[in-house]
Formats: sequence, C-alpha cells, structure tokens
Amino acid sequence: MYRFARCQTHPKFPDLQGWYLILETDDIDTLMDLHRGVANLLFHKFWVDPHRDEDMIAGVCNPVHLAAVWMRSAEKLLQAGPILVNSSGGMLPPDDVKILAETQSETMSWPDIYEDEVIKIVRWPGGSHYYLSSTENRIFVPSKYVRHEDALRVAKKYTDKIQEKI
Repeated sequence: MYRFARCQTHPKFPDLQGWYLILETDDIDTLMDLHRGVANLLFHKFWVDPHRDEDMIAGVCNPVHLAAVWMRSAEKLLQAGPILVNSSGGMLPPDDVKILAETQSETMSWPDIYEDEVIKIVRWPGGSHYYLSSTENRIFVPSKYVRHEDALRVAKKYTDKIQEKI
C-alpha cells in the first residue's frame, strides 16, 4: 500500500502544492521501483543511449548516471527519516512542508491531474514493449507494458490526450 500526501511546500505561497509519495526509511522495494521509474523518465526525457559515448551530450545527460545520482540523493535524505517524492522524482523532507491531506493507493499512481498533460505511448522499432512518457515528467511504475491495451489503460487514468509513436 502506498501513502500519498497533498502538501503545501512554501508557507507564503498557498497555491504551491502537490501530491507526494511518502517514502519510509525501510521501504526498499518502493525505493527501487522509484529508482527504476526515474531512470526510465530520464531516458525518455533525453533520448540518449547510455551505451554510447560518441558525443558529449551522452556523457552529460547519461540517464544511468543521472538515475544513480538520484539514488544517492534519496539514500542520503532517507538517513534523516522519511521523505516525500513528487511524480517527477523530486524529493524533500516532510518537516519542510504543510500536509493538507493524505490518501492511500494500491498502485504507485500519484493523484496529480494536469489539464495540459500529454502522454506518449512509445514502442521501439522491432521492440516488444510499450513505454509511457509524459509532458509533465510523470514517473510510471511499471515503466513498460507487454500489451498496448495495458499501456493505454494506464495513460487514460491521467488524460485523454494520448499520442502514439509505434
């Protein structure tokens, strides 16, 4: 079961709020799922093949390296206690925010809904899996789907604006 909190992140700006996953210090499975989701998000954001070092951008924007940096940051924050993680992988300690509401879910699906969000369903040429990416940098767990219908069902939970690149 996943716990989410709607948080106001700055006391002077009441409209600055969003949903965050509450990640407990001993929840290794959720941490690993988040890490996989962040790695997938970064890969789809930069469209860089981490196996090639041919150009400079591959070194700077290498999704494997960036996801490893994210994991080190998460581990460091978790040493002080539970952390809050937004749907783009951003993290902060809960003592810096005001919690407005809490909810639970059996899936790692942030309750955030964005009016202008577009979700892409992508399958590599000759590939067998479908991947989701969002214009709002949303993390999807799981990050890949065997059937197109499953990817489409998950995408439709968030928006009707769906693009397909198959």
